[in-house]
Amino acid sequence: MRFRVFAVLACTILLAAAVLFGQDVVVKILPFDGTDASFVNAQIVADTLANGMSANRVYELDRGEYYLHRATLTIPKGRTLRIRAAAGEGPKPVIYLWEAGTGSSPTRPPGNFVVLNGSNLEIKDVCIAGFYEPEAERIGGVQGGLINTTGVGASIVLDGVILSNINGQHVRTGQNTVKVQVTNSIFANMGALSTSNLGAGKGFDLREAACDSFIVVNNTFVNYQDRAIRHYNFSSPTTGTGPIKYGLIDHNTFVNGMGFHGLMSLGNVGKDIIITNNLFLDAFALGEDSTDATRAAEWVNTGEVYANGNPKITWIFTAPNDTTNWKIKNNYYSISDSGQAFLDDFGFPPAAPLSEHIYNRLGAAAATAFLQTSVTPVNVPRLMTNMMRWYEDPVWGANKKKEQTNFVLARDDYDRRFIEYYRDEMDVSYPTSSVAYTGGENGFPVGDLNWFPDKKAAWEQGSTCTPIADVKVDANGDFVPDLKDQTVTICGVITSPNFRPGGIQYWMQDETAGIVLFSSALAANFNIGDVVSITGKINQYNGLTQITPSKAEDIVVMGNQAPPAPIPVTQAQLNEATEGMLVQLFRYRLVDPGKWPAANQNTTVKFENGTDTLDVFIDRDTDIDGSPAPTGWINLIGLVEQFTTKKPADNGYEIRSRSVADFVVITAVEQKAQGLPTRYALFQNHPNPFNPVTTIEFEAPETGSVTIKVYDILGKEMATLHEGKLSAGYHKFHFNGLNLPSGVYFYRVESKHFIDVKKMTLVK
Repeated sequence: MRFRVFAVLACTILLAAAVLFGQDVVVKILPFDGTDASFVNAQIVADTLANGMSANRVYELDRGEYYLHRATLTIPKGRTLRIRAAAGEGPKPVIYLWEAGTGSSPTRPPGNFVVLNGSNLEIKDVCIAGFYEPEAERIGGVQGGLINTTGVGASIVLDGVILSNINGQHVRTGQNTVKVQVTNSIFANMGALSTSNLGAGKGFDLREAACDSFIVVNNTFVNYQDRAIRHYNFSSPTTGTGPIKYGLIDHNTFVNGMGFHGLMSLGNVGKDIIITNNLFLDAFALGEDSTDATRAAEWVNTGEVYANGNPKITWIFTAPNDTTNWKIKNNYYSISDSGQAFLDDFGFPPAAPLSEHIYNRLGAAAATAFLQTSVTPVNVPRLMTNMMRWYEDPVWGANKKKEQTNFVLARDDYDRRFIEYYRDEMDVSYPTSSVAYTGGENGFPVGDLNWFPDKKAAWEQGSTCTPIADVKVDANGDFVPDLKDQTVTICGVITSPNFRPGGIQYWMQDETAGIVLFSSALAANFNIGDVVSITGKINQYNGLTQITPSKAEDIVVMGNQAPPAPIPVTQAQLNEATEGMLVQLFRYRLVDPGKWPAANQNTTVKFENGTDTLDVFIDRDTDIDGSPAPTGWINLIGLVEQFTTKKPADNGYEIRSRSVADFVVITAVEQKAQGLPTRYALFQNHPNPFNPVTTIEFEAPETGSVTIKVYDILGKEMATLHEGKLSAGYHKFHFNGLNLPSGVYFYRVESKHFIDVKKMTLVK
């Protein structure tokens, strides 16, 4: 996209330009023409006085044009300010904050673009810069922010915006808000030491205020001195903040950030906090310095301290509580060569991504919540190592203080780009060969999906999906899903081959449940691991819940990922909750080999483990029928199926195997199987805490390849306890932490059919 020259039009056309666009009354804002009446604020105020800013009024800016704004717009309670770019494919319009012309500093721009006094703001596809960037020296007068609230009850909704160049924060909520929702946007150039200090320079500053819903999805944060998200009570940290009742931070990219007082300082949090599928590229570049009391001063609310008494420095932290539901997964981070050189020069580690409290709340999921990889984006500003080294230098720099006395803009400032760069040139995509490209949930790239438009389109298709568990809800307990005969859209991973030649009969599942995809009228070919979106009617056949699409367009393949591992279960767990899921049962043998099916036969055969007898359905459209009957003890993998004519349909649960490979032989000789474990199990190490040696026990019900490794709190591999073939049985491994520092470590076991992680603590 490229910009155009200013259009010089008379402001008197303004009111005549209001047209009815659907339910919106569209008011055209004209580009600046040199007159006071053509400032954005003047045009909106002139219209507001006449029309009272009704709820359906929207102010529209032409694409490719430039606008000036010279006074803060204060929106009264109960009103909504809506601003958007005109429809089309041209460059997003740019608004510059121009010198206010009043007060003690008339050449400085206003302190905010808009202030909400308990009112609402909606902006779409507009760029806003905190000063007039074509005259770069105006950075010397840049002010605090762009959007602020001064009254309780405001809502802020931004989509496709680009905000740049302030000394404080782009969005600040000084009072409790109902909703802050930002999507598909770029937050750039946060902080300016020309007029503020290193404690400023944030994307969001929620102050001490509460926020009912805080939603940040598919955004890029680039060049931030302090935090991308700040929610902290500096004057009284232990008193805390109002809660973020619901927080969703998903598919964002954080690039080139010092992280002076953190990366996400989330304050007090409420019921649900979700941090998923994000990409961090030099996102906490200043690293961890346990001796830096200036930086550490804003981690007090965690209650976690170093031996020297300073609060512990981590990327993401909150005030502790034992009630929040945390979901933190599929996040990746990368440190560039220049970022690592800075850390090496000063001897700083990169710091832990999560506070100890959050790690503890996550349990085993903590070890893989953040994974390190190497990611090189296509086109981003240079890392702000100039400013970072200036801060650390005891002679010509800040000497670990917030003072700006020795700061030289031309020498020490970060790579500050104009807003057109972020709109037209920046590209934070990365090679598709990177593990991050398929590292997100359902195999999508991590980070802001706007840098991968085709993947974003597929992801949006899936964002409308209903969880499969919700589709199968049976509130009245009649063993019939409440949504039977209703049409829904679900998303999930294919776990089986097609059991219906000429039609469709696949099993699929998401994180919540499994279901059968069935149609006798449509044909579709999937691979195990395909991520699909299905729109169809919910049906039930002899107790088995199915979804049936009516046309080919109801089936969308969104990607492919590694197929899910079977869930270990017992026969007692074959029920409505596991129906449709891929599972594994351990140590069974065939009851009557004479009933094993010949070629082209459908048969139900029985397996037993000495206590339970299990039905296994063999479909003739597999490689199982006609193969030799399995002998000895085996572990069974398959899909939980139900087939019953009983009403209510509360029985008939069986296993449907997919291929010969689903019968995993433990040993062909029964006598050798006696005393073997009947399940996988990884046990808590003992002693724990330990110094320096501890024992880790692991049970394997089958012989196979197993890897057992130890990681530090950053996910860095510290030791390999076993890698390779491991026989079925009971095993002990010893870990010696003699050469490691005290701290929290994780041990992880992975085999073909089992993965588990546990935490241990080394105390010296």
